[in-house]
Amino acid sequence: MASSPRMVDLAQRSHSNAKAGIALGITLTRSGYALMPQGARLNDGTEVFSLTSQIPSAKGDQPHSSILRIIFIGTESYDGKAGEIKPWSRQCTISACLQTLESTVVNGIMAEKIVDTQINRTVLDNSNLEDGRDHGVYVVGGDGTEYLLSIEAMLSMRGWFSSLFANGSASRTASSYNRTITDNSVVVNLTVGISSGETFFDSDIVTAFYWNYYEYANGLDLLVDDLATSMTVAFRSFAGAVPVAGRAIYMESYVYVRWGFAVVPIIVVVGAAVFLVATIYQSERSTTKIWKSSVLAVLFHGLDSRTKAHFAYTNTLREQKELARLTKVRLEELDDGTLLRM
Repeated sequence: MASSPRMVDLAQRSHSNAKAGIALGITLTRSGYALMPQGARLNDGTEVFSLTSQIPSAKGDQPHSSILRIIFIGTESYDGKAGEIKPWSRQCTISACLQTLESTVVNGIMAEKIVDTQINRTVLDNSNLEDGRDHGVYVVGGDGTEYLLSIEAMLSMRGWFSSLFANGSASRTASSYNRTITDNSVVVNLTVGISSGETFFDSDIVTAFYWNYYEYANGLDLLVDDLATSMTVAFRSFAGAVPVAGRAIYMESYVYVRWGFAVVPIIVVVGAAVFLVATIYQSERSTTKIWKSSVLAVLFHGLDSRTKAHFAYTNTLREQKELARLTKVRLEELDDGTLLRM
């Protein structure tokens, strides 16, 4: 198991502004539906879904860490009936944040869990970036350490996201099908619930969000969350990323004993111990002298009876050794070819 230090990250926050009706902020106008005061709208009655993106104003209309706000508005519920008008809206914000990650590696597979998230929610006026002040985004961790995301990086991300998530809509009328196809626009013959039929999309980004909305109950949240996760992984993988000091990994050893494999060695050891004890017991009871490494026992085996009788009167191995030094023998070959010591 490993616990990584905090790092600047992307987070996705979403909340529902309205689900239905004028009372919740969606206004029906002559040209279509509008969401006030955010400014998102469906331009005419043929549009059933729209995406409107907003980047924070330099005057400070959003938290300092906000990168992009995406507003979705539609006229059909994902689980409603075909032709049933149920206006709804949803807003998602992509922000720079600080995350504490707990990483684990099990069987070579790494998994990460977010245990804490910190966001700079202050609102600043950045209309004058030449005033000599530091306009970077600072996020303070739980231990009081400040982490910086420069204003240059924030402005670059805002510009890139605003071009990627350009305002667009989805339309389903015969006149919409005849609209001019551009590099980004898409015409799809959908087979998703009540949205089935040929539909014109201003961009493939609108297509992706529209499809997810009808496929899953929280499809918009899922897609924005996946986007934030992908961008986070990309930022953490950049060459030249600034490392954060701290212990990134530590080892934990786990021992699991499989007793089945220990049966044979245990039996061998116990058997050897029993055999040793039995040998000691039998040796103690017998009258056999302790010859150990002496070769006298081998030499005595082939002596004639007279010489053997001569050694019979010795009581200890020491006496036998003393007598052996004084005894001389010779080897003779008998008629049958055997050797005899005399």
